[in-house]
Amino acid sequence: MAQPNRLYFTAVLALLSVALFAALWLPNATASQDLGMVLAFEPDEVIPFPYLQDMLQPRDSLKHTVANFFAYEYYFYGFPYFAYSAFLLLPLKWLGQLDNIPLVMAVLRNFVSVFPMLASIWLLVYLHTRFNDYRAIVLFVFLALVPGVMYNNFWWHPDSMAILFAMLTLFFLMRDDLRFGRNFYLAAAACGLSAQTKLIGVYFFLAVLVYLWHGYRAGRGLRQLLLAAAGFLAVMVAAFFASNPILLYAGARSTYFNTLSAQSGLMAEGFELQYAKGLPEVTRMLRDNFGGWLLLAASALAAGYAAVRRPQPLLYRLILAWVLPLAVYVFGFSIVKYQYWLPAALPLLSCLVIALPHSRAQAAEWWGRQRAWALLAVGVLAVWAFSAAGMLPHTLAIYRSQLTRQASHPALAFYAEARAQLEALPPAAYHVYADVNLYIPESSGWVRSAQFETLTYEYIASHGFDLLFLSQSRILDYLNEDAVGTNPEQLALSREFYAAANAGELDGFRLVFRSNTGLVFVSDGLYAQYFGE
Repeated sequence: MAQPNRLYFTAVLALLSVALFAALWLPNATASQDLGMVLAFEPDEVIPFPYLQDMLQPRDSLKHTVANFFAYEYYFYGFPYFAYSAFLLLPLKWLGQLDNIPLVMAVLRNFVSVFPMLASIWLLVYLHTRFNDYRAIVLFVFLALVPGVMYNNFWWHPDSMAILFAMLTLFFLMRDDLRFGRNFYLAAAACGLSAQTKLIGVYFFLAVLVYLWHGYRAGRGLRQLLLAAAGFLAVMVAAFFASNPILLYAGARSTYFNTLSAQSGLMAEGFELQYAKGLPEVTRMLRDNFGGWLLLAASALAAGYAAVRRPQPLLYRLILAWVLPLAVYVFGFSIVKYQYWLPAALPLLSCLVIALPHSRAQAAEWWGRQRAWALLAVGVLAVWAFSAAGMLPHTLAIYRSQLTRQASHPALAFYAEARAQLEALPPAAYHVYADVNLYIPESSGWVRSAQFETLTYEYIASHGFDLLFLSQSRILDYLNEDAVGTNPEQLALSREFYAAANAGELDGFRLVFRSNTGLVFVSDGLYAQYFGE
């Protein structure tokens, strides 16, 4: 029977989770009036969305409909992400609400990002506190309000799902308690699902080795451990492929792994331009999203102490063994983005809770018998409190910004201003190029093209555009003399185009409007017909 305290704190956590989930619904529905608006605010959501829509389209037979569901084709992310997202939209499809983009995006953002993130935090809180005392509430509130967590709540992306499967891997390893039984292989399955969703499961190799070493120290035989290691790898690989059945086909498998290889290159260098890496970028990322180096050091110190001095150090050793490979990759090899560090940040920050005594009796024992740890705990708590106080206004600002972003985003104002300058054009299905961070509503009747790649004269000329909406920020980014292209030859060609655009002198087009946000060009033919010389 559950302890009264556990029931009480579990109930409080449930209420807090429901409240937070509800509080995030409205901001997750904002700035999503149509897919054009979603694209202007978060292009990474719009690119995979057509693939998700296609999965839900009926075909000429049940067999082809089911096959089409599994052949999702967007292999930058794994099938669990798309399958779960598609199942979430099935009720909306039955209700005829798939065209209700604010509702669709709120469902996807809340259930694919917010819900798995809350579940991940629950798992960490349980592993540290078993929901037995006030520390469960403190840790939950802290982790839920970390700026990086709040940022991640506001887009439809696979990070939260991958993190949940990673935290389930930790959970099942701890639940197995060195028995190398069912929970050990459930951990392997969760690890495979994490790797399939967004590859991060592969970074569990060191944690699994640490777990096996603990098994050896506990008296497990070498043969048993070798069989367990082989079994873990086999179950992980089986889960990886079973959770994406399309990989049974050689052609899809080749495309899938080629896509992952290309994605690895993008994450290592950047897209089009080489992204800044190194200590300054890592410092900025930690400061803006996770409290900075001081909080990271306090978390690592707490985890390190517990890994060495605690009577039951396994959890902290597993966390450190999980964090270390990710830290080497994120800090040393990949472009620096907060979501890449998030799977390591959450479990590492959760270790701060060990500096809180679970009762007055424990606090007295620390001061009486473990004075060195008590002093260290006071220092960790001071850093934690100072950092949390500094992060809270930033987290609230992120929430307010998301809630009000539709009213303040410059791309929306730019579109309204541009249309006023284009009043002379009669209504028609003009072919329009618009950079991805600019807004063209679907109701405009225009046929829009957009691309992440840099533009060239050849691309513009080959598509016969009537109108060009170019982002001023993109132009300046590509004309920046310090920018280094991942493909220098392509960047050199693009700079010719962007230099001409910035000067307002594009061959075949006339500049009709310019602001700090963007530039609007009209083809020479339309300009001569409707604007005059």
